[in-house]
Amino acid sequence: MQVIAAAPPAPRTSRVAVLRSAVAAVLLIVVGAMLAYVCVATPIMGTFVPAGRPSAMQAAVGILAWGFAIVVPSGLLIIGVAKVLGTLESLTAMRPDAVTPRLARALGPDHVVATNLVIPGGRRIHELVLGPFGIVVLGDVPPPGACRHVGSRWEVRGARGRWIPIEAPLDRATRDAERMRGWLAADDRDFLVKVYAAIVSDDEQIMRTPTCAVVRTGELAAWLEALPPQRGLTPARRERLVEVIRSVAASR
Repeated sequence: MQVIAAAPPAPRTSRVAVLRSAVAAVLLIVVGAMLAYVCVATPIMGTFVPAGRPSAMQAAVGILAWGFAIVVPSGLLIIGVAKVLGTLESLTAMRPDAVTPRLARALGPDHVVATNLVIPGGRRIHELVLGPFGIVVLGDVPPPGACRHVGSRWEVRGARGRWIPIEAPLDRATRDAERMRGWLAADDRDFLVKVYAAIVSDDEQIMRTPTCAVVRTGELAAWLEALPPQRGLTPARRERLVEVIRSVAASR
């Protein structure tokens, strides 16, 4: 099995947002820890404990001071830790895991795998497999801990911990397959290669659609092998498809 990989860098805006979130999280934790140390390990809070019977003003100042000492440091620490967790989830979501390179032993030499392709028009193809059946476009799915979905509505956790709507992976995979089909048809008008759409996920709540299959991780190799061979996909046409895919990967 051949592997063609192109790894474009993450968008600058995404990296900057994650960096800002990480810096803010560190500052919150550091400031919270410093305030907690000052309030607990130094005698400064003892000055707000009046000797004898306190006046109303002294009692009010003491309550405010101790409230600040308890609430503010702990609040900063909690918010900082929450932002750290949100940043880690965002980093995980920015790096969808490629599954096809793991199939090197399961697929024969007549299969070619390509990852992170950007075809003309700017559409990014997460993964595809070229085999006797034609081409299977595999859409990317965010990690379970960084996304949630109800029906066709999907959301991913952003750098600030907010849920951001995204295109449903099944719909995106379908559109990716359509773009791939149209691009290849323009290159060779005498032959129309079959292009399938699928996503790989072990989430049983994700249901297949008429245009996109859902394949479990451990069943991907068997599912690919079960696809019927496409008539007319000769070795010469297959090599032409490989050349076209390589040219796109090399241009990144």
